[in-house]
Amino acid sequence: MSDCDSSCQPPQRLTGGQQLWGGCEFPEDEGRRMKRREKNRVAAQKSRKRQTQRADQLHEACELLEQRNRKLRKEVDSLSKEQHLLMEALRAHEPLCPIMHCPFSSSSSSSSSSSSLQPGNMAARSV
Repeated sequence: MSDCDSSCQPPQRLTGGQQLWGGCEFPEDEGRRMKRREKNRVAAQKSRKRQTQRADQLHEACELLEQRNRKLRKEVDSLSKEQHLLMEALRAHEPLCPIMHCPFSSSSSSSSSSSSLQPGNMAARSV
């Protein structure tokens, strides 16, 4: 009997996936461990690459959204200015507007108000 045979005991599992048989480590286990570590390394590289690609995509999407936001803010500013100008024009026009002072727009339904809607009366009113 060899020294290893006399001291051989049932296999024991150690942390890290190593097996010992009476204190002797099997070479196959070392090869399997190296293959597993290589697979793990490759998987980690792929994972990091996917994570980097995802971050790049999010960064690009963020930039596009910021550009769109700036464009929309400019459009809002432009429309607000246009609204302000139109409101000013309306305020300036109101005192002179014959339609705003038309008796037809009031709630009274007298016969004199219907006569004031005649085209001749409208022209006289706007002068």
